[in-house]
Amino acid sequence: MSNPIQTQLRVIGVIGIREINAQQASLMYGYAWALVDAALSVLGLLVMKLVLKAFNPPGLPPATFILSGALPWFMWASLYAMPGGAIQRNKRLLSLPVVTELDLVLGASLQIMITYSVTLVLTTTISSYIEQAPFPRFPLGILLLLLAIWVMGVSFGLFLMLVTRVYAPASKFIQFFLRFALFLSGVFIPITRFPSYVWPYLTWMPMLHVEELIRQYWFYNYVSPVGNAFYLGECVLGMAAFGLLCERYARRRLPV
Repeated sequence: MSNPIQTQLRVIGVIGIREINAQQASLMYGYAWALVDAALSVLGLLVMKLVLKAFNPPGLPPATFILSGALPWFMWASLYAMPGGAIQRNKRLLSLPVVTELDLVLGASLQIMITYSVTLVLTTTISSYIEQAPFPRFPLGILLLLLAIWVMGVSFGLFLMLVTRVYAPASKFIQFFLRFALFLSGVFIPITRFPSYVWPYLTWMPMLHVEELIRQYWFYNYVSPVGNAFYLGECVLGMAAFGLLCERYARRRLPV
C-alpha cells in the first residue's frame, strides 16, 4: 500500500518542480518573477487600504493588516482558477501510466502555495519592520489556515473544472459573484465594521472565517467575534470530499 502512495507523492513533487521551473522561464531570474507578480497583485489593494485608513481597526498596522488578508485570498483565488489550465498545459503527461489529472492539479497547486507563502512571509516581515508590528501571535495556527486555504482552493477548483466541462460559460458567472466575496470576506474590512444583523449571512463563507482567524492569530489586540475553527474544519473536509468526487466523475465521464 505504501509503494503506490510514495510513487504518487513523487509524481506530484516532480510536477510541482516542473511547474516552478516553467514559471516565467523566458525571463531572467525565472521563478523570482512569480514572487514579484504575487506581490504586485496586492499592491493596488495595499494602496487603497492605506488611503482608506478609517476602515482599519484601531491599533492595527494598516499595511500588515491588508497583507495578512489579501495574500491568503489571492492564493485561494489562484488555486481555484488553476485546475483546468494545469491539465491543459500538461496534457501530454497523461499518456504516462502513473500520471492522472489529479496529480497534475496537485503538482501545480504546490507551486501556487509555495509562491504565495514565501511572498506572505517576505512582505509581512518588511511591513512589520517598517510599522514596528510584533511577530505573529500564533504562527502554527496561521500555517494550518494556509493549508486549509490550499485544500479549499483546490477542491473548489475541481468543482469549477467539472462545471466548465459541462457548460463552459458557467465559470464566468461564478467569477462575477466571487468578486463580491472579495469585499465581504474580510480582506479589506473586518466583520466588526459590518452591521451585526448581516453577520449570520456572511459567516456562511469559509473564507471569512479564514480571514478573521488569520487576523486573530496574527495580532495580539484583535479578537474575532465570528471566527470558528471547527466550522472551517468541517468546510475543509466537506469540500475536499466533494472536490475529489467531482474530479473522479470528470475523469471518467468528461475526459479532456
